[in-house]
Amino acid sequence: MNSYSNIFRQFLTARKVTSLAGETMWLGAAWIISIVFHPLLMPTYLNAIIFKYCSDLLPLTGDAKVQMLIFVFISTYLVPSLATGILWATGAISSLSLEKRSERLIPLLVTAVIYTGVSYIFLDYLSMARLLGLFMGTIALSVIMTAFITHFWKISSHMVGVGGLVGFVFAVVYQTHNFSLEYPLIGSIAMAGAVGSSRLYLKAHSPKQIIAGFLLGIVLSWSAVTFFV
Repeated sequence: MNSYSNIFRQFLTARKVTSLAGETMWLGAAWIISIVFHPLLMPTYLNAIIFKYCSDLLPLTGDAKVQMLIFVFISTYLVPSLATGILWATGAISSLSLEKRSERLIPLLVTAVIYTGVSYIFLDYLSMARLLGLFMGTIALSVIMTAFITHFWKISSHMVGVGGLVGFVFAVVYQTHNFSLEYPLIGSIAMAGAVGSSRLYLKAHSPKQIIAGFLLGIVLSWSAVTFFV
């Protein structure tokens, strides 16, 4: 009888270890998705898609596209990330992941200022890149609106970012009938599903906050392309 009890206990222990390992794996995957598809990276992904699939909209050389993509990555990802790191190092925020709603306002506003500056550079100094200026201006507006909403409610900035990417790609396809964007559109929709699921799994947001962020991103980007492209 004791031998059966020992076997049963070993079975339960093995089940528990397997369950913990599986949960750890899913948590790790959710964190990786949240990092790889961070909202600060959405401008870089969007510009890469436009450069690759919409050459007719941006008559630039290959070298110019690479230089602009590097500029976008540095100015829209590295600089805001550095600013957030400085805020954390000085004690202005308690976590780099900005889990507390009250701590998200300042980093969002700093990001909005940076994005507005990048948009201004594209619109005023780079005549060939006015379309990118429109995109960056819209992204800056989405960050400002996210900051405003965050003051009252913790909307998902991850979903605002990925929703904006989906909206931009879908609107460009609709307006220009550029069906070479079919795969980026499918990929961005899959990305949205993965990001939304990861944020829910990490318990970073409620379903309502996920949906609201996604809709905000789509509406702003779709409207920008529809009325100005």
